[in-house]
Amino acid sequence: MFETMVANPIKVSRLQSNGVLTGPAANTKSIHYSLANFNVFQSLPKETARGVDDLTRMEMALLSGIPEEIKWSLKKYLTYSNKAPYMISLRTLPDLLPLFKTFILPLERIVEGLNKSSICDSKAMDSLQMGLNALLILRNLAQDTDSVQILVKDREIKSFILFILKKFQCVATGDNKWQLYEGNATFFNELTHYTLDLMEAISSYIAPAMKDDHYFQTLVSILNYTKDRYMVISILRSLSRLLVRSKANEESAADNLDHKTLSLIVSFLLLECDSELIIASLDFLYQYILPGSQRITELFKSKECSLILEATLPNLLSYNIATPDYHLLQKHKIRLIKRLKPPAPKEPPNLSEDLFQQLFKLNEPLRSTAWLRCCFEPVQEAEFTQISLWRSYESKFGQPVRESGRKLLPAVEFIKNVSNAFNNAAAIVITDPVTGKKRFVIKGIQPRFKALGIADGERESQVPISALKSKFLNDSKEITPARQNSIPEVKFPQELSDVSKVACTFLCLLSNDTDDGAGSAFCQRIRPLVLHKLADIPPLTLALSEYMENTSGL
Repeated sequence: MFETMVANPIKVSRLQSNGVLTGPAANTKSIHYSLANFNVFQSLPKETARGVDDLTRMEMALLSGIPEEIKWSLKKYLTYSNKAPYMISLRTLPDLLPLFKTFILPLERIVEGLNKSSICDSKAMDSLQMGLNALLILRNLAQDTDSVQILVKDREIKSFILFILKKFQCVATGDNKWQLYEGNATFFNELTHYTLDLMEAISSYIAPAMKDDHYFQTLVSILNYTKDRYMVISILRSLSRLLVRSKANEESAADNLDHKTLSLIVSFLLLECDSELIIASLDFLYQYILPGSQRITELFKSKECSLILEATLPNLLSYNIATPDYHLLQKHKIRLIKRLKPPAPKEPPNLSEDLFQQLFKLNEPLRSTAWLRCCFEPVQEAEFTQISLWRSYESKFGQPVRESGRKLLPAVEFIKNVSNAFNNAAAIVITDPVTGKKRFVIKGIQPRFKALGIADGERESQVPISALKSKFLNDSKEITPARQNSIPEVKFPQELSDVSKVACTFLCLLSNDTDDGAGSAFCQRIRPLVLHKLADIPPLTLALSEYMENTSGL
């Protein structure tokens, strides 16, 4: 294809090489064509327009040796390591680690000079920044299992990590051979943080640490010096992982720990507002005493450690867990709402249409007797005025009865008939002792809440008054049932916090000490406090089952 092409020279000035006029002619419009419009470019295969992929472009930039290209590439790699580390895994891209090491390993020479004046040389500053970026990329990649396994196998990276830790140890111990110049503290601090993160990532793979392990000893020195919370947590995690798989019959790096370091780690449990630091401390203490009971004795040799553990462990069982508010219950007054019978109606109940027709068909005095029994009940101390009783009856049946051509029972006869309807009811006259006024009442009856049928009314009238009272006291329709005023709801927690789970695990391990050991004695001393926690937090029962079993027979 290229053999048949004929080159046609076109005059294009330097100002037009990108298709846009620049310089003195910049105020003119863009030319109507660019180099991409030429036939020679349009004949090229379309695949060549894309160029190489990003990963190849980034790798080529690192190999180019051009500072700007290297900075761009490291910036891109840093973005990938943060957002998509699987794309640049050290296992799938084995050439990456040697490339990054070309920027990381020269940091040793730069760090050696940080005990002098601040870095002013631009070349050294560029090397430092590129090295820090490369180290940060490895730090991010180390969070991936595949990548960290590659890092662990690299002796130069492990040697570099130990080198930086040793330099920090010099600062911590005040070694006169090398001390950090104050103006370089910012760079060294950043470098140390990345290194500690890498150490935390690889520590599980180089465990267990032997008695004279340099990583372990250096980390302990830094732990006793630093006040940086992030560093303390990272170091504790690294130390815990370095003790994994330790055996009781083998010497371990933990054997070199003194009571000062142990007391410092235990004292972190007093910081109730920092769950991460508490968990890191408990994890370390767990790994420290795990292989055998000898280290439990060492831990409790310090009176300070013993007192702190005794004061904090029971409280950590309920860390960040909402326990029932018993104080609120104590302040709440419990009282019962009285079970009272509502007051009797002032008027007889209304009759249904069917009941009215049944009563209307009856003749006197059966009608008045049946109406009284349907609408009134015998109550010993009750009373109802005679005039109201007659008016209630007359208003319901007076006009319908007269229209039917029959007669209504006269008022006097109606009042006398009350005694026939209810044996204990009687018409009496009550004189007011103060005013002297007389009241004409029917003693022994009161209106019902709801009218009964004729048959039910007749049956109820034959029941003694005392029996009626007993029956009506059980009638929920007429008597308000007894109720208790509402009390605050007691809610028990259903889940444990992370700190609580770790504290339970540590406490169960302590309870496995020998019967006469310091751990068993400690578990027995705090048992009453633990029992209180079990009552308030039900999930603890399962988490502390081993502890309860080990301490029940002591």
